[in-house]
Amino acid sequence: MPDKPEYEKPRLEKEVNTSSPYWAYKESFSPLIKDCAVYRSAIIDYAINSLDTDFAKFGSLYETAGEGGTPTTSNASFYDNGKIPFVKIDDLKQKYLTENKDFITELGLQKSSAWLVPTRSILFSNGATIGEITITTYPVCTKQGILGIVPKSNIDVEFLYYFMSSTYFKKAISRIVTEGTMKTAYLKDIANILCPIPTKEKQQGIAKMPSALNSKIDYEQSLLKLFIMQKQYLLRQMFI
Repeated sequence: MPDKPEYEKPRLEKEVNTSSPYWAYKESFSPLIKDCAVYRSAIIDYAINSLDTDFAKFGSLYETAGEGGTPTTSNASFYDNGKIPFVKIDDLKQKYLTENKDFITELGLQKSSAWLVPTRSILFSNGATIGEITITTYPVCTKQGILGIVPKSNIDVEFLYYFMSSTYFKKAISRIVTEGTMKTAYLKDIANILCPIPTKEKQQGIAKMPSALNSKIDYEQSLLKLFIMQKQYLLRQMFI
């Protein structure tokens, strides 16, 4: 059977996109995700703004922190058959990092400024796209422009995630961003941000408040991803 003419393809793709019940169901995800995100942000901001506690510099909240680095891409031995997760900005889309696309080798790790960020740490994008954030569920390394932040034992990582997602923290970051080849929030400046930090028990209580909405957001985003994959599969089948 001959291939369908090129001029037919946009029309057929549009029909698949808009006429099927599948597409209509898929389209319903975006408003729901946005609404949940708005409610979650409101809860976080209310909790942070209501804190009556001492302030501490952000730099006192972590054991270690730093940006990653990218091994030379022209050296295949840094990448071929790599087993070490190498996180990029596109991987920072949900509260928990549960998967990533790229990997490097042990040699690539040794020959670059990348470092291994442990489980239950924060990843925060501080270059170009600023403010993407996730919690690691396995050890990873990152490219430059992504900070790895390992909280101290008296800091609940869930609370730290929500605090760094708050309007309070975002405004503080916006005040220290420098313009250059790309926008950057340097760790040395982030470390001086004053943060209202309650006891760990209170941190854990605050973190529970938006968690249900966050779980809903992550669930809906996962379903949306599956629907997009299904759409792409169906379109490929049409043109075989």
